[in-house]
Amino acid sequence: MKLFYSGNSPYARRPRIVAREAGLMDRIEEVDSGPLGGSDSVLFNHGPGGKVPGLLTDNGVYLCESLIICRYLNDLSGGSLLPSDPKALEDALHVDGIASLLMDSLFTRSRENRRDASEQSPGVIKIEAARAGRTYDELEKLVGGFGDTVHLGMTTIVAALGYADWRHASDDWRSGRPALAGWFEQIMQRPSMDETKPIF
Repeated sequence: MKLFYSGNSPYARRPRIVAREAGLMDRIEEVDSGPLGGSDSVLFNHGPGGKVPGLLTDNGVYLCESLIICRYLNDLSGGSLLPSDPKALEDALHVDGIASLLMDSLFTRSRENRRDASEQSPGVIKIEAARAGRTYDELEKLVGGFGDTVHLGMTTIVAALGYADWRHASDDWRSGRPALAGWFEQIMQRPSMDETKPIF
């Protein structure tokens, strides 16, 4: 398999973490496809999106979208990153949804901030900043119940918070959220998290 990524994309980081946590790296070749945006990108050889992540399976099928790729890799590993217990599964999916919401909000605001000033929407920036703040607060409430077993939701949190550190340092998400900050510091000791962290 080939996993196409760019180094600082939180969406691409998520399946890169999953591949490592699921023990699949001996089956995957990672292909750095950055910088993105050019019409000659190799990604267009596989589909219309031209964005990361993308996974070319052993059967020659090209999968796009971060969540789909993560679920596919989890299934390949025998479901190692989602609990089998129904209630624990619901809890993990709940966390994954909250973290995905944060990632989307951060990315939307980042894209808006990088527009020319004449094209920016202050309203969108304000809405997404507030949404991110509420999401940080929700994760602070939830983190005490995470336990020690890594699941897909945790990989999404790490990718989102790493992106926040890079693109939205002024959010200062650790301030007033000691449980989330402590959990993040601890989980970043895992090789899968450290090897995939953004460089900035």
